[in-house]
Amino acid sequence: MNNEINEILEMREQLATLKKQLDTQEIINDRLLKEAMSGKLSRINGQAIWIGVICLIMMPLGYLNFQRIGHSTAFCIATSALFFICFVAMFLSHYRLRKRDIYSGDLVTVYTEVARMRKIYKSWHYWSIPLLIVWFGWMEYEIYLNMAQEDFTLLLTISCSAIFGGIIGGIIGLRIHKRTLRTAEDLLRQIEELRKTE
Repeated sequence: MNNEINEILEMREQLATLKKQLDTQEIINDRLLKEAMSGKLSRINGQAIWIGVICLIMMPLGYLNFQRIGHSTAFCIATSALFFICFVAMFLSHYRLRKRDIYSGDLVTVYTEVARMRKIYKSWHYWSIPLLIVWFGWMEYEIYLNMAQEDFTLLLTISCSAIFGGIIGGIIGLRIHKRTLRTAEDLLRQIEELRKTE
């Protein structure tokens, strides 16, 4: 009888130890997952900050450079306005994403805000591509007006350089855009997994 009681007590101790180990493992996994999510959120926000800074720098710089090479004031203002629109869009899509919400356990807020940011990013091309096409056409027209008296070879060289620069910039922008969307989707998936385990 005493042996059976001792065995039962020993089994209880082992179960308690096992439960404690599982709880510790769960806490560690939860913490590691939150750290990974926080890192992804930092990357998304860090990228947005850099793009925002570039937009702010390019507002006056674009205006002054295009003015210097002879473009119209209207075109220079439109160029600065385009960078301002990009800055505002970036700010609006990121300003509510905060790492502290992950650590405080407010995953519903994080999920909602990341989903909102992803939705804005997915609709980005509906307005940005038409704006860029109009801006680029206007720039080519201004180059033609400014260089109409010049040698055709020079005009062609400048136009080809602008097109090549636009293509390179477009490729870089598209890669950043896709990487941000992929990171946001990973983050949403991880939040869903974490919420299922809670």
